[in-house]
Amino acid sequence: MAEATSKDLHAESGATAQATRAIRVYEEGEQKTLYFSLSPEAEVAVLARMLCREGYNDHNWGHISYLQPDGTILLNPWEVPWDEIRASDVLRIDATGKLLSGRWTVTPAIALHLAAHRLRPDVKVAVHHHSEWGTVWAALGEIPGIYNQSSAQVGDLGLYNEYEADVTFNEIAEQNVRAMGDSNAAILANHGVFVLADSIARAHQRCVALEMRSRMAWRVKALGAERGMDMKQPAVDGLLASALAGKSGNRMYHAMIRREVLADASVLT
Repeated sequence: MAEATSKDLHAESGATAQATRAIRVYEEGEQKTLYFSLSPEAEVAVLARMLCREGYNDHNWGHISYLQPDGTILLNPWEVPWDEIRASDVLRIDATGKLLSGRWTVTPAIALHLAAHRLRPDVKVAVHHHSEWGTVWAALGEIPGIYNQSSAQVGDLGLYNEYEADVTFNEIAEQNVRAMGDSNAAILANHGVFVLADSIARAHQRCVALEMRSRMAWRVKALGAERGMDMKQPAVDGLLASALAGKSGNRMYHAMIRREVLADASVLT
């Protein structure tokens, strides 16, 4: 394959910039916060880019699955890091993990996601990664405490602390999911984190809240093992209820989408 010349790269950069300018993402003085729609594949790609910024950035090891109305599942490819994925990279598989369309490889760790979609009918989106701060608590085999309002918005955390092998094995994948009970997020000891949701937007909110909770709890405990004032349960319950009710709408979610599209419009292609 011939090497790209500086002229070629300049042309590509100009095309991307032009595409960015052509997308109307917001308008001052109006209430709406997003002025374009995303295909399901673009939803996956943009979610991966957004979460990569938040600390879900362990190379190409993370996985996002997105159940579709026809029973097929969209999945990010194994080979592509989250900060460069595009909508056209996203794979489509069936309920057994068989590749239906796409040019990349289905990760062997799909077993964990298939178990979640199979055992939890409420789950439309599953996110697994070895996030920077969540994995610290995975290494400790502990649940991070709640010390601020952002940390409260992920909800109850499960803990799977019997790590015997990776989640490519169906039995182990199911053990991980069953250990979560009704929780929508979990620390997988010696491994990473797992987040479940009924939509891409909710998955984003929970993943961000989990990583913020993990980071804040570590910083508090770094000041001393007995330091930190735990948030009272009624306050935690109220903040979680507010998040579940969508009190603030999609403002933060849409703002983060706009940031990714303005930075690199090719994520939608």
